[in-house]
Amino acid sequence: MTDAEAMRLRAALRNLRAAYGTWACLAEVMGMPTRTIRAIASGQFAGSPGTAMRAARAAGTTIERLLGRPVAADRCPTCGRSG
Repeated sequence: MTDAEAMRLRAALRNLRAAYGTWACLAEVMGMPTRTIRAIASGQFAGSPGTAMRAARAAGTTIERLLGRPVAADRCPTCGRSG
């Protein structure tokens, strides 16, 4: 994973924690230990493609969308056209 992808994975994990309410709930959904997810989100551990895949599943999206460049809110995430 690139540095930018790792940064986006950390941000996604923090956002997912907020969506699921607790690190423990997110960890259960992702099938990973809570302390591992927290360590990745804080930058203590490096993320992996496997962690990104689990996070994408938990978010209900694709890995490409999870780790890809952010899209402005007024643009279509698929084609980039302004809405």
